[in-house]
Amino acid sequence: MRFLYACFVIVLCALIFCEYVADFVVLQKCKWPEIKRKKYVDDPLRAMILADPHLLGPHRGHWLDKLYREWHMTRAFQAASRLFQPDVVFVLGDLFDEGDMVSDKQFQEYVWRYLKMFHLPPGIPLISVAGNHDVGFHYKMHPFFMSRFESYLNNSSVNLYTIKQIHFVVINSMAMEGDGCMFCTQAEDQLKNISRTLYCMKYPLEAECARTRRHPYSQPILLQHFPTYRISDTMCEEHDAPYIEAFRERFHVLSKDATDMLGELLKPRLAFAGHSHHFCHSVNRLGIDEYTVASFSWRNKVNPSFMLATITPDDYVVSKCKMLPQQFVFNSYLSAGILCLIVIGFQLRKCIQSRRQSSAVDHRKVNYLD
Repeated sequence: MRFLYACFVIVLCALIFCEYVADFVVLQKCKWPEIKRKKYVDDPLRAMILADPHLLGPHRGHWLDKLYREWHMTRAFQAASRLFQPDVVFVLGDLFDEGDMVSDKQFQEYVWRYLKMFHLPPGIPLISVAGNHDVGFHYKMHPFFMSRFESYLNNSSVNLYTIKQIHFVVINSMAMEGDGCMFCTQAEDQLKNISRTLYCMKYPLEAECARTRRHPYSQPILLQHFPTYRISDTMCEEHDAPYIEAFRERFHVLSKDATDMLGELLKPRLAFAGHSHHFCHSVNRLGIDEYTVASFSWRNKVNPSFMLATITPDDYVVSKCKMLPQQFVFNSYLSAGILCLIVIGFQLRKCIQSRRQSSAVDHRKVNYLD
């Protein structure tokens, strides 16, 4: 029975390593990027940015797929939050896979699962951006979907967040259609209000700025689900997409007009987006660095990743952090299984040899008696 015990130990070790330890081992290779300039370096903002977790709902996917991959997302996020202890975490849309398909009761359960999986210690904000799977593409957006997302996740079409004197503008990409719909009109009005707020931060002595809140000005950082306009990932300086496809305006990326409007109103210095499920670093149409963040889920990408950004009011450094690859886990369990088979085979060989030797001894005894 020793071989069964050995197999049990092998499988148990593989299970503990893959399910509880491997995320920490892999993520240990990542570290916060450092800003070399001296100004503001004493207290930079450290932001962890991820995208497209796509939590499965009641209609799509197998329950085992849902259970296992969400378990690994939970383990990966908790490992990352413990190791890196960020000041803020941004999730750039498509939190849910079926957010625009479920009832209000199911959506409440969705939100409960999401907040449980991406739980953070008190004082660290989790800022969630709307994606097309959360509220629908533009043609499917409805006040019901929008209001419940805003209600449960405290995020409207356009929001301005200021953390450690760093300004972030969070945008609902699906409201950037520019066709005069009520969502687009509301989003454009909010953008203009934020533009005025930023202007007054920059020029606080202007008469029109007397009642505006007085945060020190710095160029904002843009966060949304859709990337700004680009024709494809051929425009990326770095990317990890397995193949290149042409992007459609208003479906894969923002339109040229929407991109230009954001540049004119906000004058951002840096942009982050998701949606494509693959990493890309490009200098976008506005002439600024844009990072498209890969999906956080094994369901969309076998080698997921997220971004670590160190930011000050006048500088930033961004690095990509690779997560535990799905294939590594499969290979680990396969190796454990093969090792078990080797142990069993070795034990069977010993048993067969022992029986042969015993049979040979018995045969000699019979011959001796004869």
